[in-house]
Amino acid sequence: MIQTTIVAFGDSITFGYGVSKKCTYTRRLEAFLPQCYPSVNWKIENSGVNGDTTREALERIQKDVLNYHPNIVFILLGSNDSALVEDQYRTPYEYEKNMCSIIEQIQNHNNHTGLNHCRPIVVLITPPPVVDTDFFPFTTTDRVKKYCDIVKKIAEQYQCPMIDFFSILKYESEEEFTSLFQYDGVHLSEKGYDYLYDSVFSAITRLVDKNGILK
Repeated sequence: MIQTTIVAFGDSITFGYGVSKKCTYTRRLEAFLPQCYPSVNWKIENSGVNGDTTREALERIQKDVLNYHPNIVFILLGSNDSALVEDQYRTPYEYEKNMCSIIEQIQNHNNHTGLNHCRPIVVLITPPPVVDTDFFPFTTTDRVKKYCDIVKKIAEQYQCPMIDFFSILKYESEEEFTSLFQYDGVHLSEKGYDYLYDSVFSAITRLVDKNGILK
């Protein structure tokens, strides 16, 4: 049986802050990928850390990503980078530089699996918008969008598949927008995680054939 390892790399939105673990997209993938593609031994790792920016993520990439020898890596970072908090804010310049370094290290990693020429596939996810009317956020939707534009730019530069999660929440779910977030207007609610899981699962189906093997 072929093993395919997926690593979810990110901050509290990947980790699943404020919701039960069963709501995270990694737990759902663990449950449903074997049902959809039983010929593959799926290994799913959640490497999301609360409060992380791209700076901290870059420091732990070896331990939390490369050491798993992944086949697919989903990267969702930027919500904290864009927040105007002294120990978290990263300028757009640093954010782009860090993201490029993260992508390069993953793409250049030889995972020795034989899949995709032994090179991991990086899938970028744009950070979600926030509820601007809530009192908590230290960022705004407009500020997050600038970081999303950077993600789109480097996705094209490095030829990475991309999930425009920002647009999915902002424009495709306008009628129920506020219900997709917890009380702080930043972290996803259970309903918000439904959208994230559906987006990630769809991305995986575009990367594999009918048997679940990487194309």
